[in-house]
Amino acid sequence: MTGTPEHPVSSPLLHSRDVAAYLKVSESTLSRWRSAGTGPPFIRMSGIARYRIDAVDAWLIELEHDHASQG
Repeated sequence: MTGTPEHPVSSPLLHSRDVAAYLKVSESTLSRWRSAGTGPPFIRMSGIARYRIDAVDAWLIELEHDHASQG
């Protein structure tokens, strides 16, 4: 393999407990969000959810924009 990857990894993968702490919610809340498809984007690796912090931050920014346009 030569050259650079098309999509380089920009942030490390985090465990759901770390993301729950970052968002100040319980792990069960994060799990419910995953099931409902309403939470931050995640990657499933061998049945385990992992998150990129930049994707979580982008999700938060999108929530801010959604709420700002409503009120």
